[in-house]
Amino acid sequence: MGRARHPILIAARSARQLAHAARAAGYAPRVVDLFGDDDTRAASEHLIVTPAARGFRFRPRQLLADLGRLAGGARLPLVWGAGFEAATPLLARLGQAFDVCGSAGEGLAEVTDPVGLHARLRALDVPTPAIATDRVPTRGRWVVKTRGQAGGHHVRWGVPGAALAAHDYAQAFCAGRSMSVVFVAGARTLDVLGYNAHLFWPSSPSPFVYAGAVGGQLLPRRLCRHIEAALRRVAARFGLRGLCGVDFVVDAHNRWQLIEINPRWTATVELVAAPAAAFRAHLAACRGQSWRRPQALARARAHAVLMLDNPIRIPNSLDWPAWVADRPGAGARLPRGAPLCTVLAAGATPEAACERLAQRVIALCRLLGIDDPAVPLARQPIITTANRAGPRRQANRGDPR
Repeated sequence: MGRARHPILIAARSARQLAHAARAAGYAPRVVDLFGDDDTRAASEHLIVTPAARGFRFRPRQLLADLGRLAGGARLPLVWGAGFEAATPLLARLGQAFDVCGSAGEGLAEVTDPVGLHARLRALDVPTPAIATDRVPTRGRWVVKTRGQAGGHHVRWGVPGAALAAHDYAQAFCAGRSMSVVFVAGARTLDVLGYNAHLFWPSSPSPFVYAGAVGGQLLPRRLCRHIEAALRRVAARFGLRGLCGVDFVVDAHNRWQLIEINPRWTATVELVAAPAAAFRAHLAACRGQSWRRPQALARARAHAVLMLDNPIRIPNSLDWPAWVADRPGAGARLPRGAPLCTVLAAGATPEAACERLAQRVIALCRLLGIDDPAVPLARQPIITTANRAGPRRQANRGDPR
């Protein structure tokens, strides 16, 4: 007989990755998310699809009730993902009933406050773009963002001189390559797992929506040193714990600027580490324990989030390819602009993985009867071929990890 799996609670806007990682690590995931796709159902011991508030937000009272049902009166560990970026009070309430694993407290609230975050990053000597909170400045290019949101749906070009709503702020636009870094943060240790290059949909009316990413990116050795030193200062200042990510931009001169901190498990974890090892490291770091650094993946991986230009009903007879994840159930009706699924690919190099990804996006669109499909694009990182290094060769340099 197999060893009994320990139950663990998971709550995220889309919990597929966390549920699969928890099961791979030997746990029995009891999950609350907003979509309930087939992949999440297959990985979960129990799944509750909770009704979403506007903007794909959790309804606090409903979420507490749903998690209470799954816990059955036990004080279980709870791992949270996307959807709690502006919900620090909700996480505090959850902490009264469950053992919440992840970043929490005052530091988490500071990360989601753009004004305070900007000032604290500058005090830490971390490069980050200028921000404005009253009006969009009339000089330069700016983007407008809504506080506490994720996924890029809320980001749009700023109109010079336009007044900003109470929950919005403007951030100076940074020209360059949009990238991210995934790391594990503990009380005194930080492990960088890998770098990713973001993808974009060239025909999208919202060019900032997250379209996917390509892992296995190599950056200049000096740039990696600067980024990783900054990550240690950031993690220590804001009390980051477990798997986290940072979005940044690299310009043509290999200068970088921090754009956003994701103080929780990010979508790009699956591009840089095996799920079981990543989940174990996440739990250990959150609990103040040491962890074994997840090994780098042997092949570069990429994924794309397929967005809908038009409403669609999923056919009852659709035979999804094995390289599709986050699959909606048969007969599901999805509105225009909704995420349809995630397409996965791998290759010997990031370029090969990206090419394979594009081929699969086209094949899936044809299978669904979508005419003239677009493919996600990635501008090549501005990287010199000499003096390059990635996390595989830099993992054990610097502070003990």
